[in-house]
Amino acid sequence: MNADADFFSNATTATIADASTALGLNLFMEGPRPAVPEAYPHIVGPASTMVFAPVNASGSKASHSLYDVVEDVPAGSVMIVDAANSPLAAWGGNVSGACVRRNVAGAVIDGATRDVKELRDLNFPVFCRSIWSMGFPRLLEVVAKEVPVTCCGLRVDPGDIVVADIDGVAVVPQSRIEEVKRQVERIHAIEREVKERREKGEPMSALFPLLAKKFTIT
Repeated sequence: MNADADFFSNATTATIADASTALGLNLFMEGPRPAVPEAYPHIVGPASTMVFAPVNASGSKASHSLYDVVEDVPAGSVMIVDAANSPLAAWGGNVSGACVRRNVAGAVIDGATRDVKELRDLNFPVFCRSIWSMGFPRLLEVVAKEVPVTCCGLRVDPGDIVVADIDGVAVVPQSRIEEVKRQVERIHAIEREVKERREKGEPMSALFPLLAKKFTIT
């Protein structure tokens, strides 16, 4: 795990949301949920991107094989998949198993996945818009990898830091990492103080002014 991913492994998406509010940034995808929510997944890692498109009507060969792409993904990465606005499952058990062997941290799919029981058995975290058993073969193909993509309404560049948990999926651009880290550290300090004072019996009404500082920059 690289140093930035290691830092964000101690941050929830709720904390990153508060930091993004303070900084006036949009860091969140719209809609993806854990395929296995009862596992309470928490994944962090640099983005590795993949783009699907409808199969070329002329029958030309796909630019990339899904499994070849996975074999090239660095360990610790989070797969970010643009599934071409298709309702078909662009992800499933076989590719998740390949990712486990590669020590990939998890995957976020702008579309559907399937094989949920297998994902649970593999303990491989997948975040997606929906679950559907219909797969993509003969209908979708991988046309690009390691390029900027739009996933669930948010631009993601390869190497951006992805943080995903039960509450949502955040992406911290490489150009914004340091300022987001500073704000997260500040929020953590505020939350520690709030917890200490609350446990000593102070009412939450007295702590609201301190909590409000999470959404400001000093």
